[in-house]
Amino acid sequence: MLTGRYRIGRVLGLGGFGITYVGRDERLHALVAVKEYYPSMYSVRMPGSSLVAPSGAEQAAPYRSGMEKFLDEARLLAQFRTTPEIVDVLDFFTENGTAYMVMEYLEGRSLQEVLNERGGRLPFAEALGVILPVMRGLARVHEKNVLHRDISPDNIYITNDKRSKLLDFGAARMALSQGEQNLTVILKRGYAPLEQYNAGGRQGPWTDVYALCATLYRTLSGQMPADALARIEQDDLIPPSRLGVAIPPAVEQALLKGLSLRGAERHQDMIELLGAFEVALSGRK
Repeated sequence: MLTGRYRIGRVLGLGGFGITYVGRDERLHALVAVKEYYPSMYSVRMPGSSLVAPSGAEQAAPYRSGMEKFLDEARLLAQFRTTPEIVDVLDFFTENGTAYMVMEYLEGRSLQEVLNERGGRLPFAEALGVILPVMRGLARVHEKNVLHRDISPDNIYITNDKRSKLLDFGAARMALSQGEQNLTVILKRGYAPLEQYNAGGRQGPWTDVYALCATLYRTLSGQMPADALARIEQDDLIPPSRLGVAIPPAVEQALLKGLSLRGAERHQDMIELLGAFEVALSGRK
């Protein structure tokens, strides 16, 4: 029992930095998801107990630093409790030498899992039904001057009742007001734009625009976009229509603009991207 309130059950998922369990809130008599900070490369669980500790003296500093970043993620997500497209963080705290994040319990699958089950791609209307809500959620995130920086099919969750939820804000950072310089290097090849390959790259809302458009491209075409670095030498990004995707030309144009190599040539934020899609879908010019 954590904080005398949350009873821990089976493991839902394992990652390099944490373990997620199904839990029960004994005060509200409701299921929750409980994420435990447990960086496997830095920590060890004490035999016969729930206590977690750094695995050695050299691991103590990175363990503590990582735990503070874990709590930062929880604080950041707590700002978006009223945003339906973002997973709700209900509580967070430290206990057992580590940190915990209590989230709403969701039943469903990641977009990547859905793609794996469906032969690698989704029809146009179904794909938009997944991605457009995420655009709206990210628009609210950007209004708070926050960048996600790790959007991909793995981090979009589709609930059993067909709601889209954006997960994993572990890479998120506050965008710096003066040109978004000096953000750390975090990237996922195929989904990361060029500026994420350089610690001094100018990142902003347009960085998330690229990643979300890359995710939509992958969802429609069944193919991951070419790595941004490879596109510098020869930009061989194939339009989805040439890969057999039934997509209106105006929507394809809006999508490809979001995948421009240069950040200045993309839609500059999610509001602009969403507007471009809405205009394209309405048939207006």
